Amino acid sequence: MSIWFNTSMSTDRDQGKGGSASCHHIFSLFTGPFQFTVARTNVLFLGDKRAGKTSLKRHLSESGFDPEETSTVGIERHYKKGSTTDESDSSQLRPIKLVEASSVRQKPVTTSIAGSRSRPVVLLINDEYGNCRDGVSTVHRQMASFLASKGAVVYSTTLGATTDDKDAATAEGVQLIYPTTFKGDNRKANLDWLTWDHKIRYPNLPSDVGFIVGHVNITSHAARQIKEHRFPGAKLVQVTHLMPEETSHYQGDEKVLKIGEESESILDDLRHADVIFSVGPLVYDYYTHQTKQLQVLHHEFLPKPSDIFSKMQVKYVNTKTKVVLSIGRVNGAESLKGYDIVAKAMSIVIEQLSNAIWRACGVSPADFPESKKIIQANVEKGKINFTPLMNNTQKELSEDMQRADVVLMPSRAEPFGLIGLEAIAAGIPVLVSNKSGLAWFLKRQEKEFDRLIVEITDDDHEAAETLAEHIIRILKDGRREFEAARRLKERLLSSKYWDESHNKFLEAFGL
Repeated sequence: MSIWFNTSMSTDRDQGKGGSASCHHIFSLFTGPFQFTVARTNVLFLGDKRAGKTSLKRHLSESGFDPEETSTVGIERHYKKGSTTDESDSSQLRPIKLVEASSVRQKPVTTSIAGSRSRPVVLLINDEYGNCRDGVSTVHRQMASFLASKGAVVYSTTLGATTDDKDAATAEGVQLIYPTTFKGDNRKANLDWLTWDHKIRYPNLPSDVGFIVGHVNITSHAARQIKEHRFPGAKLVQVTHLMPEETSHYQGDEKVLKIGEESESILDDLRHADVIFSVGPLVYDYYTHQTKQLQVLHHEFLPKPSDIFSKMQVKYVNTKTKVVLSIGRVNGAESLKGYDIVAKAMSIVIEQLSNAIWRACGVSPADFPESKKIIQANVEKGKINFTPLMNNTQKELSEDMQRADVVLMPSRAEPFGLIGLEAIAAGIPVLVSNKSGLAWFLKRQEKEFDRLIVEITDDDHEAAETLAEHIIRILKDGRREFEAARRLKERLLSSKYWDESHNKFLEAFGL
């Protein structure tokens, strides 16, 4: 059967030369498993090539329709099971009434963005896929797996992947895209491959990408470059994690001098975004101010604790040995992450509790000598030992947490603090700097969460003494502190605080 549509025809009435304007309708045509919806004016049915107009008109009349009112009638063709062609005698015609277009609220058509599929096709740009101590990578994986679980077709770039990363991506329905390498080229993979060399290193990106996601300021420029040069019709989603004006002041004069340049570069990438998601309330507040002149949608994104932590069962044991766990790089970040304060505080703690052990997670063998010098330089008297841990995976970190009596996050500036959130979700006593985005988040929760927040003042000695007091309190009253941590875990997870922001995230992709 052939049906012809004339969507451009106009009559004298249409041009205002007499009579009323023609009606606009929505016409629905069902052919097998497919459905097409067409907005049109004056649809003209020419009928079945075999049966001619007469049989079509007779069929319309027998079904209770006026055959002359062809502009208000559509055709549904239903195939019986087993029928596959238009020639099948098992097919059945059934006329249907059409409705006025003005009375129909049309949903956005996902296929106009994502090619011929009804599922959105999303390309997330990052240098790795996997959960680690890096909050950006953890959020990246959470976003990718969440979109895939809700029906999106999800791809993620990576500069390389471990077997565990590959297995995780496969299990979560995310397709990893690896860079092309060349024989004799021994250069190490880096972010320039994604930003400037993507046409060479990633020549076979999927053709029907509708959304591209970048992370500020890691892959935000790469995402923008790929959108502009490869997928100009795609929507650009940028995720903000960092605030140079907050963190750079604790990373040396060279970083401070580049604050203006870095901030402008970030703003330029955000200026080209269709949607911005900021991780946590502090970052959201900052970029709400930064982008107030831009015509761009901006939402807060709250990460959900990873299952490996939220499902963790911790156990308190009453021993003389006590373990204090700090997480984060020391060398080059000692001031930002507050390691100098921790060193001073642990010196006080060990004076009172000689069996206390300090474990520093995130110290590589290469960084250990310099990290040791930095820590010792901040101990006012005597010598303090710490155990360096180089754990990079969530599994390794979760095992370290299970052996800890308290987890420290004493940063002088911390845009969010995902590790601290994961520790709370694990049910372990945690001490969080008041200068972190996580502290902002906790203050929006129930009053009892305030007990986790420690004021890190600008006076280093005062800050160290305050931190030491909190550590000693937890170590001396471990059973009660672990019980309090268990209650906070239950309240955090039962609140489902992440739901609203995750729904907003899905809406941005048409899900």
